[in-house]
This record gives sequence, structure tokens and C-alpha cells, in this order.
Amino acid sequence: MRFYQEITLIKTPEISPYFIWGKLYMQLHLALVEQQNPDKTVNTGVSFPEYKYIQKEDGVFASLGSKLRVFANTEIELQQLNLVKWLDRLTDYVHIKSVAEVPDNVQGYETFNRRCKSGSPDKHIRRRMKRHNETWEQAAEFFKGYNMEKADKDLPFIRMKSLHSDNEFCMSITRKEAELSNKHVMFNTYGLSAEGVLPKF
Repeated sequence: MRFYQEITLIKTPEISPYFIWGKLYMQLHLALVEQQNPDKTVNTGVSFPEYKYIQKEDGVFASLGSKLRVFANTEIELQQLNLVKWLDRLTDYVHIKSVAEVPDNVQGYETFNRRCKSGSPDKHIRRRMKRHNETWEQAAEFFKGYNMEKADKDLPFIRMKSLHSDNEFCMSITRKEAELSNKHVMFNTYGLSAEGVLPKF
């Protein structure tokens, strides 16, 4: 990936950064859907340069920070994506830089991917009630002793809304260190991929 465009969330006292992340990412997703290939993949990847792990009294958790970088192989691909247009309604909440070339002196490489969480017990109970026409008590008995994986609780997420069902969901994001690869990899319409290696700088 040779070109990128950086978006920064503007701190707004009366609005939660999580709310802004949700609005920003929904618009980015819509923009990427417009650019998708017939196999529903895109040539554009995203990174969270401020993604970090924070130690607190009750354990370690990850934070997305306040920056998003959108990467493409060519400047034209980012211009065609036209993020300024897609984020027009969010100009009070985000700052969009111009398309720039990735610097030569990168610190390393990383991948960002969506993690399907194991889910909270309540989520599984509600699903079982619907599928098996059970009462809360019957479904809860089935999941007795179930605990959501701790790793899932620690991940940062963005609250999204499904374009198909209109249901809200939390999209958890994982980050991994990676080695530079010449393999041609496509991204999903959230700009994420387990194998999509992006520069870190």
C-alpha cells in the first residue's frame, strides 16, 4: 500500500468518541460498499495507528485511539473513494487530511481484522428463545455456567448498524504484528483483513 488518507476524531466534550466512531465507520463502510468488486471485496484497507493496550486495575484492554488511516495502492483509488464527500455531515467531528504517500521509514507492519465475539450469555439466551421457542428460564438453564471469553471483553469495538437487518451490533477489532508480504490481498467492505498487511508509522 503506497498511499493513505488520515482521519482524526475531533474531541467534542458533549459527544462520546464511541458515537463518532460509529458514525464515521458507517459512512466509510457505505463508501467501500460503493467501490466493492463483484466478490464483495475492496482494494482499500484501514489501520488504527493509535490502537494500544492499556493496563487498568481489573486487567488489560485495548483502545482504538482517535485516528484512522485508509490505504490504497494508488492515489486515484483514494480520490475515487472520495471520503470528503462521504464524511461531509461529520465535518464538526472529524478532520480529514489530503491523500499522501506512505513514508519510506515505516516502523513495521500490522493487520487489522474483525473478531467474531463469543458473545454475552444474554445474547445466546435470547437467540435460543427465538430458535427453540423456549422461555427465558429454559434457555438460561441451557447456558448455565457459560462465560464470555475474557479476550473478547478486552477488545475495542465500534457500534454499527446492519444494512440488511437494521440491527445494531458491536464490531470488535483485533490488531496483529505482521511481516511485509508481496501477496495480493483484498479487504472486506469494512477495510479489514487477517492477511492485509499495512504499514505502521
